[in-house]
Amino acid sequence: MFAVSEGTVDQALEREREACRCESRAIGAEQARLAQRVTELVRAADDRGDWEAAGCSSSAQWLAQISSSDYRTAQRISRTSEALRLLPALDHALSTGALNLDQVVAAAEVATPGTDAELARVAVGKAPGEIALVARSMVPPVVADDQALYARRALRMAWKGGGRELVFSGSLPLEQGAVFEQAIRSIAKAQRAVDKQAGTMLEWQQSTADALVTLAQDGGGGGDGGGVRRNPTTLIVHLSEDAPPTLEGAGPISVETAERLSCGARRLVIQPWGRDLRHSRIRRCASYPQMRALHKRAGGRCQYPGCTATRELVGHHMLDEARGGVAELANLILLCSRHHKLLHDHHLHATGNAEHPDFTDADGRAITTNQPHAPPH
Repeated sequence: MFAVSEGTVDQALEREREACRCESRAIGAEQARLAQRVTELVRAADDRGDWEAAGCSSSAQWLAQISSSDYRTAQRISRTSEALRLLPALDHALSTGALNLDQVVAAAEVATPGTDAELARVAVGKAPGEIALVARSMVPPVVADDQALYARRALRMAWKGGGRELVFSGSLPLEQGAVFEQAIRSIAKAQRAVDKQAGTMLEWQQSTADALVTLAQDGGGGGDGGGVRRNPTTLIVHLSEDAPPTLEGAGPISVETAERLSCGARRLVIQPWGRDLRHSRIRRCASYPQMRALHKRAGGRCQYPGCTATRELVGHHMLDEARGGVAELANLILLCSRHHKLLHDHHLHATGNAEHPDFTDADGRAITTNQPHAPPH
């Protein structure tokens, strides 16, 4: 930490280092103040309709043209500028240099007028990625937030270089992203261990690319995807009485999403006991043999009225464990992942005989083959 010559600190060198740090901080604060001024100018230009008068298609395009910046940067500033209209604390933090533009952009995406002041305070010194997690903990997501993420899920693929290289991008929500990341990392680490022994280490990005191909070949290349498969990945959902449900590694999730994820999962109950923690034995909601029996009983098809799906089938408790339901065939039915999500997100119910269950919506209306998608309220 210190420059030492013959047991003494080099005071001149330490002063140079401190001067460098101070000047860097001052420049960062000034950049933040200038960025805040730009957001003010963009808001004023929007109010006057300057981008329309200039023949631009949006405020972001107008800003990109007058500042000679790329469109994505201009779009980010324009979107944040509009959000700051209702977020005075974040706007003030940017104007004083307490937060930089990257931090405010991350905070503005998740802040509300009710969380603005607290988020502006706790965001100081945090990386942009951390700020989103803090905001989600302050206002836990609801099922509508999760549904919006699912609605945005996408995978875009395009060949370039005369069909010699496939380029793709996209986004995955919640547990889909966690499952994908876990699978890719697991495969990549195993492959890198073999490469290390052979003395041919690759870049991490190359290893993950190879892992994706391995995943596609092993998991999606053979057969029609039906039947019973053991899931090689593990998701951990933390449930407690005094905190929102949390997906380990991804942050808070809605109650409905947590119920859906834990519906077909093993459960480990941990409770305080003195100064230590005591836990009960692990309970399994639907075992592998039970899943095979469910497939046989349901003919390998989803039991939701009108659905004929045979892929990605899961076991669902008609009476959940929290209300006394047990992992027995008489209480388990087979659903595709889409209708399993529908039941939990919209509070639909399955009752009666597990072999031929009755489905109703949240208002008690019957869901039948002729009305397979009763509109939830």
